[in-house]
Amino acid sequence: MQLSMIVMNPAFLEGHWDQLDASSFEALYLVDHPYMETPDPWPMLAYIAGRTDRIKLGTHVTAAPMHHPTELASAVATVDMVSKGRVRMGIGTGYNHADFIPFGFGPRPPMSERLGRLDEMISAMKQLWTNDKAEFEGDYFQLKGGALLRPRPVQDPHPPIILGVNIPGRALDIAVDQADEINTWQLGADAVADLAKAAKERCISAGRDPASLRLTSDVLLLKGGDEKGAQELVQGIRDGARAGGRAVQATDWDSSGVLYGDAEQMIQLARRFADAGVEELTVTVYTIEDMDWLNTEVIPGL
Repeated sequence: MQLSMIVMNPAFLEGHWDQLDASSFEALYLVDHPYMETPDPWPMLAYIAGRTDRIKLGTHVTAAPMHHPTELASAVATVDMVSKGRVRMGIGTGYNHADFIPFGFGPRPPMSERLGRLDEMISAMKQLWTNDKAEFEGDYFQLKGGALLRPRPVQDPHPPIILGVNIPGRALDIAVDQADEINTWQLGADAVADLAKAAKERCISAGRDPASLRLTSDVLLLKGGDEKGAQELVQGIRDGARAGGRAVQATDWDSSGVLYGDAEQMIQLARRFADAGVEELTVTVYTIEDMDWLNTEVIPGL
């Protein structure tokens, strides 16, 4: 199983790009929450791409309802170009009420609309990435008159599409139909295993090879902490997410979604995710010291 890292704000990595690139982390992911004091992820990823050579770069996850497909497809293709094909396109529905206000959208759209926009966004971007002249017409987006995209992505046919999914609802159906990977956020290994089972069943029903839908998961980090501390950490984040508008059923989180304790314990906790079918585990990192510690003490044991 591969280990990657997700950061809220990559400022602490400034001056350490060579160190990051030389590490054993598979990828670096940025969040897309405009209400937070974080940079716009795609311009920031273009900046990081110019300072690294190996590590893959992406988002967990960009909110589809906050973008137009031509704008987002162009941003992703640009980063894929400057990174020489290292982009991983994480995308989801968005959920936090506060995220929609800075973009001028006003009230957050209902989930049914956000899912519709997500589905159409992926279809339209695929058209833009793979056709000289794209045509698409849906309920929310239209590409008419032979829409053009420059530059085109380096990866063929396009960067991997990672869809954020925490419960086996319509988002999972969209992932089975459209995505290359699914990504869970803060779920424990048992909950991820249940989702993996649902994904496999839906792939088989749709005539898709289940092995072609890669499973990835995001977890929190509490170095040196115990289960009680992990539970308290999760409770604070869960309460904040629900207050921001995330559904209760999608935030069924507990300490099992945290890597805590010493290196050996974290290795054992991480291996439970591998047993659940996770191919890439992404850890939230806030400091260079934690990045180095994970790289030297945890990754070699996976």
